[in-house]
Amino acid sequence: MTDTESSPSVVRAETWTELHELLSREMWMADIGRHRAPYVFRGVPDESFTLETSIKRFVGDTGEWKLEPLLLRNFAQYAMDEIDEPRSVWHLLSIAQHYGLPTRLLDWSFSPLVAAYFAVQSGDTDHDGAIWAVDYRTLHADIPDHYQEVLEVTEMNMFDVHLLSNATLEYEASERAVDTASIRDLNDVSRITEIWREMWGVDDRPEEDQYVLFFRPPAIDDRIVNQSAVFSFQSDPRLVLDRWLEDRPDCYRKIVVPGDRKLEFRDKLDQLNVNHRTLFPGLDGLTTWLKQYYQPSPE
Repeated sequence: MTDTESSPSVVRAETWTELHELLSREMWMADIGRHRAPYVFRGVPDESFTLETSIKRFVGDTGEWKLEPLLLRNFAQYAMDEIDEPRSVWHLLSIAQHYGLPTRLLDWSFSPLVAAYFAVQSGDTDHDGAIWAVDYRTLHADIPDHYQEVLEVTEMNMFDVHLLSNATLEYEASERAVDTASIRDLNDVSRITEIWREMWGVDDRPEEDQYVLFFRPPAIDDRIVNQSAVFSFQSDPRLVLDRWLEDRPDCYRKIVVPGDRKLEFRDKLDQLNVNHRTLFPGLDGLTTWLKQYYQPSPE
């Protein structure tokens, strides 16, 4: 039995028309009277790939989770000549993720077409790709109070690094029963190890206390902007998101893209100006796009 037969949350797009219909489903948001899907999207070239973070792959079975804040602290130390002063740990974490440091973040997009491109970009016809669509508004209903309160006060559904910094301050204030003005800022990047231990350390927390939240990263470069980037952050880096979502079938859809349709879908996305040249501005993106555009068709 295939995934598409075993789970109502997994569907298969056999044609371009079906793909378009599945990607644009449930976009009407009655509370704001606009077509704005409460979903973020992630494309993978092989539908069997797990939604596993880079820090989980890096640590593997060693149990050396102390490496997570150690990596970030040293990144902050040695990257200062290359980056502007990070305004918070959330800002620093975003920069580190963007440049490939192992973190507990995953890359997503507000754009279903961007996610579709990443599902088909390799042109690997031997493996089906997949596009994950996750309802971030529903998942945000189960995050801790100090995060929810910031969203409620600002009347927002999606975080950014500034709102997350405010939530971090609210957390420390509530834990210590003091006013935020009188506490040492938990966003201070010089206190990364302390922050990790106090807020996000790996421990034996109950599974029901695990959460995932989504936020817009700062516009570090044009790539972030052009890809309509979103990051997910999970409370436990050991969590594998696709397995966690299996218990929340109302919060996601997985759209399987047949391998033998990848080249067709990639060409049609290119016609819509969704390609490597536009998503990765610069000479590297241009050369990759040119190779895709002019690649001879197989016999």
